[in-house]
Amino acid sequence: MIGEINMTPADVAENLMPKSIGEDFETCLKNFIQSLENAKKKAEKKVKKKVEDEETHLKVEENANEKLEDETLLKVGEKAKEKVEDEETPLKVEPDKVD
Repeated sequence: MIGEINMTPADVAENLMPKSIGEDFETCLKNFIQSLENAKKKAEKKVKKKVEDEETHLKVEENANEKLEDETLLKVGEKAKEKVEDEETPLKVEPDKVD
């Protein structure tokens, strides 16, 4: 468990040292184990939050890309429609006026 947790030597020493005269080695060891478990839970929460934040960021990015693609397709469609309309519009030819 110690290898999984990023705990400084000072933290380890603090948790293993008795806080009062009445604490024995077993109590100190239990406190140390509890501290390790708490640190592990905290690290897991931190990793979980980071993953959730990354997923949220990716979703936002995907939505932005989809919106951009939709806007691009809309613009391309409008330009194609304008081009077709321009090609379908008959040219007005005025007869030559003879005076």
